[in-house]
Amino acid sequence: MADQDVVMLLSGDLYIQRPEPESIFEYTAKELREADLFFGNLEAAVTDRGKPTEAKPVAQFKSEERMFPAYVHAGLDACGLANNHSMNYGPEGLLRTVELLDGAGIAHAGGGKDYDEAHRPGVLERKGNRIAFLSYSSVFVPPFAATRDRGGIATVSVGTAYQPQPRVVEVPGSPPIIRTFPDPEDAAAMVADIGKAKRNADLVVISWHWGLSPATGGAGDMVPYQLEMAHAAVDAGADLVIGHHPHMLHPIEVYKGKAIFYSLGNFAFDLFYGRKQTTALARCVIRDGAIQEVGYIPAFINETAQPMLVDTEKGASIVGHVENISQKFGTKFEVREHEVVLDTTGDPAKAH
Repeated sequence: MADQDVVMLLSGDLYIQRPEPESIFEYTAKELREADLFFGNLEAAVTDRGKPTEAKPVAQFKSEERMFPAYVHAGLDACGLANNHSMNYGPEGLLRTVELLDGAGIAHAGGGKDYDEAHRPGVLERKGNRIAFLSYSSVFVPPFAATRDRGGIATVSVGTAYQPQPRVVEVPGSPPIIRTFPDPEDAAAMVADIGKAKRNADLVVISWHWGLSPATGGAGDMVPYQLEMAHAAVDAGADLVIGHHPHMLHPIEVYKGKAIFYSLGNFAFDLFYGRKQTTALARCVIRDGAIQEVGYIPAFINETAQPMLVDTEKGASIVGHVENISQKFGTKFEVREHEVVLDTTGDPAKAH
């Protein structure tokens, strides 16, 4: 690997709440720190301030501030804040999280004291490459969205309609066709954000909280707006899109030569303590202001919510699963010893 290569690792959901915070990264801290850049979705506020919000989401939780050094220990360089739990303890809890991140020199995107700050990219430079991160959520309760005069998160709201099946009269009770409609103004704002970020950075990475989790009936299926918005982001200039919220691995698509990880699942996530899970870390090699190679490293999460990276032989079940669920996009993979690399050279039009 060339000396000027930048290795970037990206994870799905991060949430720590345990007696020994650093223990969650017992099997991964070394690899995460050795990367030039580690990004993850910070699923909840890290705060000892604020009060539980009166806007009642499915679940309300936060991390105590004593958990925060564990992220520093693991080498977290940047994170997304736009998700359905960052505002569980109101603007005060979110802004305290921002304060802690700023104090540790960890870049962040997707949340802040007002709309402009929530939509401002977090930018890092590594070996002459400027990488901008933007973070959005389409899973949220309305009071969580940042406005011009209220703190909150960056959102792209989505409407839902249920259309009867053509044979519903003949077959009563048939499940409806579900239509989704991203808000045009929100979508346009996202496109504008990417354009601004691209003018000041070599690469733009989009982190998106979206889709269906098991708590809301999700079982691996994607919602149409995810494809629409992922493609819109790439069309606007995004170089990589990573998704989260479903708490499981979802398909990987290559669209116009850019990788879209629709869900990276959990990574270090204490809310699922006691459950064995599968996950992955997205891995990119950046050089000369462009992503030269992109893929993923398979990982297992044990009963104590500790992720463990594995080679592709030990993680063969994960490799096979990801390949199977990504077939709908025609995604091609090269399986190496320690990672799986995407073929980003194909014609995306043939994948649909």
